[in-house]
Amino acid sequence: MTGPAITVLMPVYNSGRYLPEALESIITQTYEDFELLVINDGSTDDSERILASCDDPRLKIVKTPNRGVSASLRLGMRLANGDYVARMDADDVALPGRLEVQKEILDTNP
Repeated sequence: MTGPAITVLMPVYNSGRYLPEALESIITQTYEDFELLVINDGSTDDSERILASCDDPRLKIVKTPNRGVSASLRLGMRLANGDYVARMDADDVALPGRLEVQKEILDTNP
């Protein structure tokens, strides 16, 4: 069995205010062969509750003590299963075709 084409790597630290919109913008992408790997970097706000309420099998949540965004990204890169890795911050919003367009460009321009 192979992994997904894309791992969307999202570090999260106390991002509850923005997280629902960020999650929704990835979960509803036109391209669906991805995993959303969230590294919850010791959040103390409602981020953990918001992540737990997201019912999508592509979402994978890793909870760690707060070590900073660089440590979260390094861990996420080790855990990523996708052929490509797309970065997403917890306060970003992705356009609906983001992953589809980026994968097409990468596939046609190796």
